[in-house]
Formats: sequence, structure tokens, C-alpha cells
Amino acid sequence: MIKMKKLISVLCIGLLVISCTACGKSAKTGSNSVLMEAKDSENQFPNPENKVTFDMFVDCTWLPYDTMEDGIIEQLIEEQTGIKINIVKATDAEQLNLLIASDDLPDLVMTSSSSKLNKLSSDDRCWPLQELIDKYTPDFKIPEIEQKLNALSSENGKYYMLKNEFNTIEEIQNAKNIGPNFGQLIMREDIYKELGSPALQTKDDFFALMQMVKENYPDMVPLTINMRQYGGLAQLVGYDPVKPEDENGNYVCDISDPKYRELCKVINDLYRMGYVTEENFTFTSDEQTFQNIGTGKAFMVTHFAGNDEQNFTARVKEEVPGAKYVQVPLMKDWNYTMPVSGWSAMFITKNCKDPETAIKFLNWAKQKDNSIALSTGYKGIDWDYDESGNIILLERRQKSVDAGTKDADYKGDGFIFSADNYITISNGFYAVATPETRRIYDDAVKRANWSNALDLAYPKSGTDIRIKFDDISTLSSESFTKICTAKSDEEFNTLYDDMVKEAEKIGLQEVNEYLTTNYNKLCEDLGVK
Repeated sequence: MIKMKKLISVLCIGLLVISCTACGKSAKTGSNSVLMEAKDSENQFPNPENKVTFDMFVDCTWLPYDTMEDGIIEQLIEEQTGIKINIVKATDAEQLNLLIASDDLPDLVMTSSSSKLNKLSSDDRCWPLQELIDKYTPDFKIPEIEQKLNALSSENGKYYMLKNEFNTIEEIQNAKNIGPNFGQLIMREDIYKELGSPALQTKDDFFALMQMVKENYPDMVPLTINMRQYGGLAQLVGYDPVKPEDENGNYVCDISDPKYRELCKVINDLYRMGYVTEENFTFTSDEQTFQNIGTGKAFMVTHFAGNDEQNFTARVKEEVPGAKYVQVPLMKDWNYTMPVSGWSAMFITKNCKDPETAIKFLNWAKQKDNSIALSTGYKGIDWDYDESGNIILLERRQKSVDAGTKDADYKGDGFIFSADNYITISNGFYAVATPETRRIYDDAVKRANWSNALDLAYPKSGTDIRIKFDDISTLSSESFTKICTAKSDEEFNTLYDDMVKEAEKIGLQEVNEYLTTNYNKLCEDLGVK
């Protein structure tokens, strides 16, 4: 329904954590974070001489590698734990559902899909984590709020997973060097400077810049929209792409937010003025967006704020040596909710050949230095801490980042193993960010709306309200291209109004009431925002 959530994130969450490296400072002692400050001895796996191979299904079609073999992260895991991970990457969104239905799950499963989290959170399919903890790792303490949040996916009050990307809002606001990931605009700095670095704070400024690019660089495409992430354009109209609201400030479906209509109209105007190509609306993968970047024809791109401008620069520099991509500073009407309810999670299935080693591995992965290592590599070789306790990248890792080859070299990310919390990941974004991007991150942290409950407010899979929710989401998604490529204002208004009427037939009012009520109840029950 809300296309720019997660994965936007939420997830949009997809490249959101691929770009990250790791964290600097963990939450202070006594916090609600599972990621723990640990002594060096506690970072060590209890019995690395016990060799175990786990088969693991990773429910991410977009994962930039098909195997961890020959990667630095695989080498690190095997050396320090004795565990070898054979990953199977999803080929489509239904593959895991088929494995669940056929009771053919491997040892471990990672997914971020809310419906699949619900299906896996049962005694029939996976181990309740507290049961394994009590039996094998009693020192592994899970704070109550995280137990409650993860248990929301089950029907029996047990929790079968520990989502990554979670911290309390208080922890985040007290932390330093947070690099939040959100829908962002990324542009060619060299071209922007050649145009005189014009003002870029309002919608009028944006359209003026698009026209300047079109007139002065006729062979370039002024704007390339990543169809998976166009939340950066929402700031042109002050729309919050993660928490749509009606006129009364209630959390609702995107098509019920008047500013979403304004966003669609802006995109339609961009199309009709020739700033976005018609072909762009047929893109179905990130790679199609990247092709425009690699040829040097893309001036501005909608994407994620996870330092991908550095990857884009690496892609284009062979074609255009002086080219450089940078993130666009947040505009005047930027409005964004950062949901921190957790994202993906690793499950230990009932088919797991060695659940004792699996829960010990999860405990090991959650330790501070190990969590960083699972995304960034070896401490002392790939990364370390400075005098203030902030993470710094060392020569080997930095070379890989600069060359745009870190995914091929390292083949691993802590999110696969539920190792990361939000601060871990965000510190990682910040660690590799340029000074200009760090200023944007600092601005975003101050201006963002933060919520621990938002991503938990969706209807549960299998319910009547969830079916209506999904049908409206599909309607919104399928209508988007037609609406945004309308040939006239009259056609735009007709198409948008028809979409809303169809949604009302499905049950739009009922779904909106559910989202509003459930979100407010979660905030009250969990004592969070």
C-alpha cells in the first residue's frame, strides 16, 4: 500500500542495509538494546572446534551475491565459530511460502516479510528463542520490550525471532553519529556546479533546476526515478512517505493523504515537462536505474540515503572521469518518519540439525564487535575504533568501498543473522559517509519523526482486514504509473479519483480506521511512540 515504505523501508527497505558497514558506539549499559557491550572474552565463540554447516534461506531477491563462499565474512565466521553458512538466495517472493507449506525449511531462515514472519512464528515450524536461551545460553538476556515486539508476530505470546534494526527512540536520540536511511535525491555535483549551484530548497527551485539541465545538457536525463524508492521527491510537497496522514493527523493509507495526491501530481508534471522519460515508468529493477548512471546520462536519481552516491560515482567515473554524485541537502518541506520497529529476522527452524549451536551463534553475533565484524570484516584489518570510540575504516575495507567492490569482496552483512541493531547500522552509514553527507544525516536526525510502533500497525496476514489492506496496496501500486503518466490535468484527476472510488469499494474507510486505532493502541500498550 505505501510503496515507499520498507523496504521503502522498511526495507524499502532492500539496498537500505546492503550499503551499510557497521557501528561505532553501542547503546549505553542498561539500555533496551540487545546489542551488548562485551569483554573480549565474551566475543569469543564457546566451541569453535565443533564444525557445523548450516543451510540458510535468505528471502532477499536483491542480495548482491548468491553465495558467501570466498568472501571475507565467511572466512571470519568459520575461523571464529567453526560454522559454515550455505545460503540459498530467494529467486522470487513466493519461494519461502512454498518451503513453509511443504515443511521443507532449512536450518535457518531470514526474511523481512510480515506475513512470513507471522507464519514462521509458531511451534510447528521454528524454535521459541526463549526456550533455547534458557537451555543453552542463560546469560543471553533479551529486554522485555524486545520480547514483546517480536512476540507480536505469534499467536501464543512467544517470540521466535529477534529483528534487527531496533533501538528505542530514547537510545537513538542519545546516540552519536547516526546515519539514517531514507528516500533521498542524489545528483551529479559536477553538473550542478557548472550550472552555478542554484538554490534548491523548494518545489519551484527543483523544477527550475530540471529545466536548466534540460536546456544546457540535452543528452542527459534530468531525473531518473527508482521505482522502488522515490520518497526523496515527497519533500517537494511536504508529504511523509512513511506515515501518511489524513486531514486530522490520523495514520491512514497513502491514497487518503491529500499530500500523496500532490506528490503524484508533481511526478506527473515532471513527466509531462520531459524531465522524466516514459521508459522510466517501465523499470522493474535497480539495475535499469544504474544503467543510466553508468552511461553518464543521469543527472539526478531517486534512491536511498545509504551512501549510494559513492557507489554511483564509482560506476560513472570510467565513462566520465570528472563526474561525482552527491546527496541533495534536505529541502525546506522535508517531512519523514523513521520507523524503528525492527526489520528482518533470522529464525532457527525445527528442521535445524543443531539448535544449540544456532542459538549460541545468534548470541555471539549480537556482541558488539562481532556485530560490526559481520558487516565490516576483521577488527584491526578492516576497521577499528578511534580515541573517542567511533568506528574508523582501515585501508583494506576503505579500498573496497572506494572501488565499489565491497559486496563482492566481503559477501556478508550482519542483517542476515539478526546481528545489527539500528544504532549499529546507522553508525556504519555515518562511518563511511563524506563530510557533506554527514551534515545531511545530522539534519535528518534532528528533523525526523521517530516511531517504534509504526511498522507494527499493519493488519496480520490471513485476516479479512489484511486482505483488504493488500488489495488497496495493489490497487495503489498498479495505478501509480497510469496516474503519473496522464497526458493532461483532466486525465490525472479522473484517474486518481477513480482509484480512490475503487479503494472505497474494497474497504478503504475500514482499513484507515484499523490503521489509526491499531497504531494508537500499540503506542499505548508498549509505552512507545
